[in-house]
Amino acid sequence: MKKHLQLLLILTIGLIITSGCVDRQAGSNQVDGATNEGDETINLRLSSGLSMKSGAMEGFFVPWMDRVEEETDGKVQFEVFTSGELVPVTEELRALKDGTIDIAAPIYTPYDSQRFPLSEVTMLPLTNSDAKIAAQAYANLMKSDVILKDRKTFSELEFEANGIKALPTNIAEKAVISTVDHPIRTVEDFNLSLRTSTRVSEIFAKHVGISTVTMPATEQYDALSRGTVDGAIISIPDWTGYGVHELFTFALEGLNLGHFSYIWAMPKEKWDNFPEDVQQIMEDVAYEEVITGAELWLERDKETKEYLLEKGGQIGEFSELDPETRQVLEEGIINTWREWIEDLENRGEPGLEVAILWRDLIVELGGEVPEGVMELE
Repeated sequence: MKKHLQLLLILTIGLIITSGCVDRQAGSNQVDGATNEGDETINLRLSSGLSMKSGAMEGFFVPWMDRVEEETDGKVQFEVFTSGELVPVTEELRALKDGTIDIAAPIYTPYDSQRFPLSEVTMLPLTNSDAKIAAQAYANLMKSDVILKDRKTFSELEFEANGIKALPTNIAEKAVISTVDHPIRTVEDFNLSLRTSTRVSEIFAKHVGISTVTMPATEQYDALSRGTVDGAIISIPDWTGYGVHELFTFALEGLNLGHFSYIWAMPKEKWDNFPEDVQQIMEDVAYEEVITGAELWLERDKETKEYLLEKGGQIGEFSELDPETRQVLEEGIINTWREWIEDLENRGEPGLEVAILWRDLIVELGGEVPEGVMELE
């Protein structure tokens, strides 16, 4: 009997201890990814392929995190990994889905045209725009309630269909033709090879007779140094991030070859479990910071151009080119829009609808496109 009583006592004590552990875990004030409104702290793991000094991190993601932490009174906290140390570039969507990270900062949607076919629209060439116009236009595009296909908006088709919640960022300043010892004055000067990073840039180059080479941005310095390529289609403020500001000697202004876009992203299921006040703060701060971040790109654009001129480089102007050269470039813009639209339509995507929506958003904010693009209906 004594043995039975001792055994019963041991089991009872064990149950009491176990119950205490469960209660303590349930009452914890700190959770990963946050799931209910009773939690005091929401810890989020954020991963970026960028360095902390990049225009996107310094101009948007860091200020966004600082403000979110402040405006939630510390309820939201971030664990930050940069320079691809946790998740390699282009692997962010997988990492979000398998729970490795909570936030991708950013996902480069133009690199993944299979999953994000409509996001390439920001890379369509224009005749006039800047980082501030493009950032506001992209934010408006993501909030747009215009139905594009199957009763769905841009964000529903691009992001919710991929299981993610997306917020806008300070997308890059316009891409331009940048070269090493190959100034562009006439059509004959198009006989060169440029590094490109997106399919839309390749389409444009093809239409004006320029050869292209696709390679990671990190490899372009060596390629330019060896003469493997003559230049690149790249945003001027991005030069310093890859050290190519030391190499480029020429940039063609007045011809906008698109704005490279990227997004803040989180699993939609996780976002839906956040308290409404936290969601509102995160969204409000993002839509405010896209403009502040755009101003950083404009400042860097000015500084990099000044450096180019100080070291004897040149800045060409589209308006100063001869009529034949301007015509070839302008027709290249129009034909790029048409080919991109046709390609998406052939894949069953609303290419014309999203192109017109993007065009109108850009023009409403002061941007410009050729007449042939304005005639698209």
